[in-house]
Amino acid sequence: MSEAGAAVPPSKSLTVPVTNRHKLMMLAATAGRMGVGLLTFILLARYLGPEKFGVIATALAYATFFCVVTDYGLAISAIRNASARQEEASNVVSDALSTKLVLTAAAVVVGAILLVLIVPADRIGIFALVFFGASAYSYGDLAMVALRARRRFEVEAAIVLSSAVLMLVITGGVAAATRSLGWSAVAFAISRAFYVVITLGVLRKVGLPLHLSMSTERIRQTLVTSSGFALDSILTALSSQIDMLLYGALLTAHDVGIYQAGARLCQAIIPVAVVLSTVYMPALSSSAINGDAQGFRRTSNRLLIEFTALAIIGGLAFAFAGPFVTHWLYGGRYDALKPLWPGFGAFVMLRFASAAFGIQLAAAGRVKVRIFSQIAAGCVLLLAAPLLLPSHGLVITSNLVALSACLNFLILSGGVLYAQMGQRAVQFACQASVLAGAGMIYAATLSGMT
Repeated sequence: MSEAGAAVPPSKSLTVPVTNRHKLMMLAATAGRMGVGLLTFILLARYLGPEKFGVIATALAYATFFCVVTDYGLAISAIRNASARQEEASNVVSDALSTKLVLTAAAVVVGAILLVLIVPADRIGIFALVFFGASAYSYGDLAMVALRARRRFEVEAAIVLSSAVLMLVITGGVAAATRSLGWSAVAFAISRAFYVVITLGVLRKVGLPLHLSMSTERIRQTLVTSSGFALDSILTALSSQIDMLLYGALLTAHDVGIYQAGARLCQAIIPVAVVLSTVYMPALSSSAINGDAQGFRRTSNRLLIEFTALAIIGGLAFAFAGPFVTHWLYGGRYDALKPLWPGFGAFVMLRFASAAFGIQLAAAGRVKVRIFSQIAAGCVLLLAAPLLLPSHGLVITSNLVALSACLNFLILSGGVLYAQMGQRAVQFACQASVLAGAGMIYAATLSGMT
């Protein structure tokens, strides 16, 4: 069934069904990441101002892409294989961490050269600190796969909530106290390093110790297993960061700070999709690997309905509530953000709905459709941004990302429909609801302008 590389042989145990308790635990974990992380960036934006915040936001966009490249699809591969053989979860994740370490060492050399060539000399230190912090955080997230494969979502929730508060206090507190870009970057790096240390310590205490293995053969095998997901993961990250990579090159730091203040709020709601995908992925992957077609269909239909409802609610909330909370959150310096909210609302709705179809394709190992959708959506933004930004500027930025998200949604939903991985009636209903909701946002916006 899989076209994405070799998989760990399936275990004889039956698929563990998704429960509401699993969702609640992952909701708590994601609420910690989302809420405290969002508050941290609000503090950075408010106390650093648009220009300084634009610098640190641009650095984070490049750092995030760097981390996903070094992940090489390891997170998706590890959760599939560890879920199929739960007794091997620690070894599977340990091999993934070891492989990521090797890839990081190679990428750091290339990244350092690019940093010196592209980034202004006075910002290299800021970028380096942000890269370190983001990389440390990515190691902690990869280690969490061991808990997810064992359905230990309550442990992950405890780790995330406690470390999220620590990151808020350190990073937000330093930004508020100093209003310094340099010290804020230092605080960002230190707080993220604490996260990975705490994660590895707790995993050892709950009987899931992780270790680094420098076995060439095991690293090679891990690379082979995850290679089918590598391009998909990189393109997924690029699709979520390409706006910042392009806008950072085409707009001023001030305008980037304005745009990212809104984009960060949108990205804060997207992790809710990660909650459901984290809970559903083990069950869907296990069903796919073990040939349980009925279980896969039943779980995927539940996922579609939940994602569609959340997509519509989230999209409409951002489109119509965003302009009213902008001044309250960021102050008068960010009033230019208000016209961008309709585009952000449509983006959230389409991106959220796309995730439901993308999860099914990933669990079934059908990554070709995902890869094609990411390339197509990225090309739209890559061509449209240089063409339209010089004449329209900041005001069109959110509409461009919504346009690319629409294409991504159509390709992914069409891919699932073609593969018949769920009931067609449910899929058609979800597709129609999301497209109608996105159209409603623009219709209401245009009527308000006339």
